[in-house]
Amino acid sequence: MRIFDTDFPNGVLAGYFPQSSRVIDFRKTAEHVMLFDTIIGEPQYDYLIDLDASLLDRFFRLYRDIAFDAGAAEQGMRITVYFLLDRTLSSVEAAAETRQLAGKVAFVPVRNEAIGNILAVPQGAKRYHAIEKSREILLPRLSVDALNLIEGPDFSFGAFIARNGEGYPLELKVELFQFLETIYNQRRSDESGMPVAL
Repeated sequence: MRIFDTDFPNGVLAGYFPQSSRVIDFRKTAEHVMLFDTIIGEPQYDYLIDLDASLLDRFFRLYRDIAFDAGAAEQGMRITVYFLLDRTLSSVEAAAETRQLAGKVAFVPVRNEAIGNILAVPQGAKRYHAIEKSREILLPRLSVDALNLIEGPDFSFGAFIARNGEGYPLELKVELFQFLETIYNQRRSDESGMPVAL
């Protein structure tokens, strides 16, 4: 997995995965040319592009202008857009606009129980349900202890799974495995087996 983090210069996500991440300044032409060229030129990798919210419109308009989805398809790549919603109406509106700009690719809204439920607001629920989605993901709320653990610099879900949670308190082990199982069970079988560009 290769990660492009557009949170320049901070690179919060890149800080968790320094070996596989590159922080880019997407406001610079050379940087977005490099990003798209790298993905199309090296389709054997999976890519994750972490887009800063302020760049959504710029990114997807460029993506559409260069027909990136068609180029990726020619390389045998499949694109899935995961849109992380917050609890505001503006977030739902941004999701709807991004869905339109992204074209005919898989679009998956991600709702996080820890930050509230936009569906509890009638106007938000109506707008959300009108968005064409491939599916949706709901991230369960985690306890403060679990959040503190997974946000630590030495924690990795891969290592946690490989060791079957050994070395962690039983209640945290159970909570994290339930969290992972909930997310895994929301996966669709047709989303495995091909490189994902976005």
